Amino acid sequence: MALRAEAMPVVDRLGLEALPPWESMPWVEAYGSSDERVRIVVNGVDPLHGVDSIGTTAGALTAAVAIERFEPTWVVSAGTAGGFASRGGRVGQVIVASGPIIHHDRRVDLEGYDSFARGEYPTANLAAEAELLGFNTGPCSSGDSLDAPPQDIAAMQAHGTVAKDMEAAAVAGVAARAGCQFTALKVITDIVDGPEPTVEEFLSNLAHAGQVLGTALPQLLDVLSTSLT
Repeated sequence: MALRAEAMPVVDRLGLEALPPWESMPWVEAYGSSDERVRIVVNGVDPLHGVDSIGTTAGALTAAVAIERFEPTWVVSAGTAGGFASRGGRVGQVIVASGPIIHHDRRVDLEGYDSFARGEYPTANLAAEAELLGFNTGPCSSGDSLDAPPQDIAAMQAHGTVAKDMEAAAVAGVAARAGCQFTALKVITDIVDGPEPTVEEFLSNLAHAGQVLGTALPQLLDVLSTSLT
């Protein structure tokens, strides 16, 4: 997870405790319990800029080290995202990723590198589990900007993106290389094609989204740990 505001409601709900700092990456925050079923790993505060480490670089770096350290079966990229009114999005909506996840802002017009840039990383088919929990499903995509310029909008339109975030595709790429099952769980904080300014809408809804995550993510984790192999 990227933001502490996203992560702490989950940590509290699951009753997890802080794990010792990682010597190689002391800014990363990891939480767990004695049964070792779940580990919540947060990118942490960037030591140079003093803000939460967001975006694909932080997501990939944290995921790579966490997978090596904990050797998980499943990797879940959980957090907040922008939604689209034109595709049924609303603030507070819970989205479970379906189909491949792409980078909507990476464009390399060279043979082979175009698909590499997009990513197209797989996600587990959790349609039945999402329906059971009352969650929505749909394509997700990631980019390193909070805004959405026309080229990014076009890429998301072609992909059918319903959740626009800043980490999931990078984490999915690491999980795929490590042979882990992957999904993303996102709560909508702002509407990309809506009338409200993105920054204002995101900030005003972040706390509520964190509380929704605090309920939704434990529900999904329970399903993954009890009904799937």
